[in-house]
Amino acid sequence: MLQQPCLPGLDAPDITPETQTPSHKMMRYPDLPGDVLCNRAKELGLAGEFFVDSILTRIGVTFARLGEHAAYDRVIWTGGRCLRLQIKSRHRMSASGYHFEIRKGYQRGPVGTRPYQRGEFDLLALVGLPHDVVRFTSDWKQQHRILASEIPHLRAHPGQSLATALADLGLDPVADHVPTD
Repeated sequence: MLQQPCLPGLDAPDITPETQTPSHKMMRYPDLPGDVLCNRAKELGLAGEFFVDSILTRIGVTFARLGEHAAYDRVIWTGGRCLRLQIKSRHRMSASGYHFEIRKGYQRGPVGTRPYQRGEFDLLALVGLPHDVVRFTSDWKQQHRILASEIPHLRAHPGQSLATALADLGLDPVADHVPTD
């Protein structure tokens, strides 16, 4: 099998069991030890954001990514309106489903986590990454859930919860060309 040679100065590091990095442990996702989940939280959060990007792209919604320190992760356009979208991902599910506590910041950060203030974003995208599901909502509350029983429907109809969330905001997803599946 042909392989692309490395560029000068960009040789791959020698990987031995003694130097194995957590990235190699990531190959077992979602069955990861808690310390790996914690150490790789930023990368896993990005994976959730990229999954939402994929869904938005597939259903024809225009969006833009924002900087890390904004109170929201994406801006989406529907019709003539611009909406702020916050994305939250979970990587483990309880027996009943995925549980989300809607907070900002990092537990290990200098100020820890704190609740969002009302109005910091317009929509939430709740991601159950191991099951490849997203539920969009405009419901403003500090805790949300994706029930295990909802997963097949969310996977089969990825745009329907966005259409519902937009309707809850008084927007007409049909008039604004948001596919409802």
